[in-house]
Amino acid sequence: MDTVNDYRARYSRSSDEDLLAIAAIDAERLTPEAQQALAEEVARRGLRPGGTLAGTPYLAIPPSAPPGIVGYRRYAKAHFGRRLLAYLIDGAISVGGFIVAGIVFASGNFGNRNTGVAIAVVVASFLWALYYSFTKDGREAGQSFGKEMLNLMVVNVETNQPCSVGESALRALILFVVNLVPVVGWLIEPIFVLASDDGRRLGDRAANTQVIDASAYVPSVR
Repeated sequence: MDTVNDYRARYSRSSDEDLLAIAAIDAERLTPEAQQALAEEVARRGLRPGGTLAGTPYLAIPPSAPPGIVGYRRYAKAHFGRRLLAYLIDGAISVGGFIVAGIVFASGNFGNRNTGVAIAVVVASFLWALYYSFTKDGREAGQSFGKEMLNLMVVNVETNQPCSVGESALRALILFVVNLVPVVGWLIEPIFVLASDDGRRLGDRAANTQVIDASAYVPSVR
């Protein structure tokens, strides 16, 4: 049987016309999971359906929505494999300066002849890695380079706005701290992603964010 998240993902890809057509169906012909997901999607888009769905208790904006927010959204869980691949791509971009510098130095014995330049390149590579790691999800549309390539984005679950630089930094900080836990630290965040219904890890919970499919994102109407 399809879950609420299955229906959320399906309806998020549907056009307004299709949603209104489904909403016009007698509510008794829809499963409770379908009713909930459909009513949420209709409310998020600010549509006004006819039919009996309008009388169901699910049509209200979810109670967790902040006051004054119209079109508050709940998104389906992003695919773990694509998130992992985006993470690896971003990791490669982050340490790319070290990789290039290492190749250049090793091939031409550059560091021995130009110690000052070599130190400057290493420091610049470190600063770039630090900067990118902490700000990458605060780029335009809440997308790091890796997430942009994999059609993912990070969104604030309270405001429904793309991830800010501050939120990106907090997500990265929590990941860094958790990874310091001996032996099992690197497993904690992936376990949270896999185990939670919305795929939010500890960093997401601290920053009030969620990784979602970029194609499913619909800006809120205030």
